[in-house]
Amino acid sequence: MARSSTRPTSRDVAQAAGVSQAAVSLVLGDKWRGRVSEATAERVREAARDLGYRPNLAARNLRLGSTRTVLLVVPALTTEFFAGVYTGAARVAADHGFGVVLYPSPEGIGPAPDPFASSQAALDGVIASSMAADALTAIRGDQLPLVMLDSDPDGSLGAATVNLDIADGVRQVAEHLLGLGHRRFLHLAAGIASWTFEVRARELDARTAQVPGASVRTVHAPISIEGALAATEA
Repeated sequence: MARSSTRPTSRDVAQAAGVSQAAVSLVLGDKWRGRVSEATAERVREAARDLGYRPNLAARNLRLGSTRTVLLVVPALTTEFFAGVYTGAARVAADHGFGVVLYPSPEGIGPAPDPFASSQAALDGVIASSMAADALTAIRGDQLPLVMLDSDPDGSLGAATVNLDIADGVRQVAEHLLGLGHRRFLHLAAGIASWTFEVRARELDARTAQVPGASVRTVHAPISIEGALAATEA
């Protein structure tokens, strides 16, 4: 089927598939089950593919009162960990028809300007790291559906939290090093007040306190590879 030089519309798809525009809307909106047959749905999808039809997302979002956009608030992407957080969030969001806007808080700390004229109008939700939590105040992110990463489950003001098993991870690291006979530890702690770092430090102190002769020296450093190297050398 030849493609037109102008952008195809849902009316073009309906005409090519021999169905109504309402049927096209149901199929491409994945709401066709129980309303049109599988054969009709496949005919609509095939017509859309042949024509190169893409729904007008701006018009759809305006009609639904939804942007299908989520804001991810993290410290500046100076570590592989947060790059992985973004990659994972973007992949899952895409599977559900959402987009992710990345908003790194300047230098990983402190408040940041509102990236939108009205966050509540421009976003459907926020995923935020506790290490960039101050940015939530500026963007009014705490007034939107919110999921906090690496955050105290008892202190997140009702927001959902998703955490690694930080305490067990530190415990395994300490036990491995202690088992190799090491007794003097340098703990490079990020220079940002955060629940996740407090848990790590507490577990490390608790585990080494159980071993005679073991000690921990803590040095605070910027949350970057360069900052950690400089602190170690110092």
